[in-house]
Amino acid sequence: MLLMVALTLGAAAAWALHGDAGYVLLVLGRYTLETSLLGLLLGFTLLLFALVYGLRLLGAGIRLPGTLRRYFDRRRSERARDSFESGVTRLLEGNWKRAEIELVRRAADHRAAQLNYLGAARAAQKLGATDRRDHYLQLATQSAPERDTAVLTTQAELQLERGEYAAARDTALRLHERDAKSAYAVELLARAFAGLKDWEALRGLLIETEKLDALGSERRERLMRQAMLALIERLEADGKLDQLKALWDASGATLRQNAALRHRYASALHRLNADAEAASLISDALKTDWDGELVKLYGELLGNDGVSRLAVIEQWLARYGERLELLVTAGRVCLHNKLWGKARSYLEAAARLQPTPAAYRELARLCEQTQNPEEAARYYRLGLELA
Repeated sequence: MLLMVALTLGAAAAWALHGDAGYVLLVLGRYTLETSLLGLLLGFTLLLFALVYGLRLLGAGIRLPGTLRRYFDRRRSERARDSFESGVTRLLEGNWKRAEIELVRRAADHRAAQLNYLGAARAAQKLGATDRRDHYLQLATQSAPERDTAVLTTQAELQLERGEYAAARDTALRLHERDAKSAYAVELLARAFAGLKDWEALRGLLIETEKLDALGSERRERLMRQAMLALIERLEADGKLDQLKALWDASGATLRQNAALRHRYASALHRLNADAEAASLISDALKTDWDGELVKLYGELLGNDGVSRLAVIEQWLARYGERLELLVTAGRVCLHNKLWGKARSYLEAAARLQPTPAAYRELARLCEQTQNPEEAARYYRLGLELA
């Protein structure tokens, strides 16, 4: 456009001066320049263009190394971006080997090299190369030390996936120490404790983070039930009755109302010869909710207060009706207290309601106690056939 403007101006000047080109004389020392006015103007124009473009060419030459450097940097960055995108695509496709190659090949040139190494660590894990996985995680930390939370999170996930629960616990603890309110850090730590079967630590973590609701109420209650069941089983096996009671008293009302936990705790009390406490627990539970498993356990409890226990069972019969578990339990308690007639009445009613091996077994025991071996054998046979 500048050239067109210059040519236009030159043509206009030539047309204006075609009749009289003018005369210019320039003298400088011993040098003399004679020319027309049009020639002088054209000369100055050409000189100006030469000066301007000469200076631009000189500047471009000076800037050439930096320009080339920026060009090659841009090319490396574009190639690193293409390699990263290809690696992520292969990772999502499940092509672990190719994904690892693409993610690592130009990682040093990528503006977010940490993402390359984290993706490569996942690919290496899928290939079973834990040494390379740990190496990539280390490189990810070195590439962005200020953003190592992503590295720790990925590391804990991969360790849990491989069943490296002790290492995952240590990694998750570092995450939890940095941000105690992080829901995912609590989740990872809980999974590590569960994998290690460190139920006391898991229970402590759940109590500590209860107000944060980091895991969600449903997930938290499920993990707490799992921990409580395991702890009850352990304390029962070790014969630690006092610690078992303390554990149950320290649990929340919601947990104490859980049917599975309540039955497991009552069974542990029974096995540790704390039948009075188990009976009290079952009585309190049956005041508000029906629980057939607790009723069956109630019939297995030993004690000298058989008459009062039978009275409690009869109250349950009045409240809940003739349920199978109640009838069998009533018959068992009557049998224990040598109330043969009432025992037969309850057990035969249970067998009529629904024949079960338990009912036939108690009837067989009743016949043995009343010196009727042939009928006892018949009930044993019926129970075995039904079983």
